[in-house]
Amino acid sequence: MNFLYNLVDIFLMNNNEKTIYKIIKNEPQKVIFDVGSFKGRFTKKILKIDQNKETKYFLFDPNPKSRLYLDEIMNKNPNIFFDCVGLSNQAEKKIFYLNSFFEASGSSFQTISKDDKLWNISRKLITTFNIFNLDSKNNFKSFKVKTNTIDQFCSTNQIDKIDLLKIDAEGHEEYILEGASKMLEKEKIKLIYIEILSTKQLFKQKKDKIINRLEKQNFKFIKEYPIYSVSILSNLKASDFLLINNNYSCDNK
Repeated sequence: MNFLYNLVDIFLMNNNEKTIYKIIKNEPQKVIFDVGSFKGRFTKKILKIDQNKETKYFLFDPNPKSRLYLDEIMNKNPNIFFDCVGLSNQAEKKIFYLNSFFEASGSSFQTISKDDKLWNISRKLITTFNIFNLDSKNNFKSFKVKTNTIDQFCSTNQIDKIDLLKIDAEGHEEYILEGASKMLEKEKIKLIYIEILSTKQLFKQKKDKIINRLEKQNFKFIKEYPIYSVSILSNLKASDFLLINNNYSCDNK
């Protein structure tokens, strides 16, 4: 499964870490939030670029296996912190749906992927190579996990800024932004790299809603990076979006 995950990473996912890092490279004592970190793919790629030993990384993922996947990088870098919690719009206990045949994709508090039969059949066929095991009934395990908000986490841990907020939450991104409302209002978040996932029918509506909201909070839309593979043999659509706070120093861009 690791081999398959690496293939998906190389050939099907966007790899914009170098472009993103250039924007914040001159920022001293950087604070980076990796929301939906899973195996730490995004953080690992930033670590290869970032030579600043004062950069602090905060990784979040409700998948109970994620901590094991992060052992290697956490043992090497004392500035990497992991919280096995789901970020959302409030602190509570919430049902999380874990993709049991390929946990890297579709696992979420939302059921967008879980409910798409075409997505389930096609992805299960690709990942298991078994045409006789395409029943979608048991594709996802569900269990309750603790949730927190970015605002609450920052307040508790005395974090007064986020230089880069990366969000990959398989459809739960709106709720995570709601939970960061105070940090956004105070303009304490400088750069946002966010995946937006929805059905093809509702994608534009969701995208416009999120982008418009962030623009009202003084963010400037930079670029959309479509994730074309999501739309193949499914009713889903996804893109990564890069936005920057307008007050961020031009010297760092």
